[in-house]
Amino acid sequence: MGLEGEVMNIIECTIKMRKEAQANYANLSMAVADKDLKRLFSMLAAAEDEHIDNLLGINKELNASAAVDDTRLSDSVCAYRPRMNARNVGKELRHDPDAYLHVVKDEEETIEFFDRLAAEADREVTRKVCLAAADKEREHLQVIQNIYSFVEEPRTYLECGEFSTNRSL
Repeated sequence: MGLEGEVMNIIECTIKMRKEAQANYANLSMAVADKDLKRLFSMLAAAEDEHIDNLLGINKELNASAAVDDTRLSDSVCAYRPRMNARNVGKELRHDPDAYLHVVKDEEETIEFFDRLAAEADREVTRKVCLAAADKEREHLQVIQNIYSFVEEPRTYLECGEFSTNRSL
């Protein structure tokens, strides 16, 4: 793969994309009208901050090893391309409780990106780093799903026992 312009290792690439995602979630939290979506996107932005901190630790370890030279990517490859951002949040999305599914799809595509890089890697070290990045993204996807469950929890409880099936039949 020919490298033009700035190059970075795979973890630096991930950090760059996560910083862009964090900024996007922060902007989305300000752009949506629904208070639950505001809360969701604010929590996602905070989760991205935590994810970035974890990746910075991994990058420090990677830079201390010789593997860093084998995991270089072009800056143009490392661009976060969200399905939604503050500029394209339409009226229907401003009140869409399923907007979260767009975030999940973005995360799944990031995982696929690293899995694809691992499959195309020429060197074993590069393949291992790509797979490790994909695993970290899978863990992050689980965090995102947990955040969504936490935000949605108040909507999914049974308000009145009269309509439940808690009695023996």
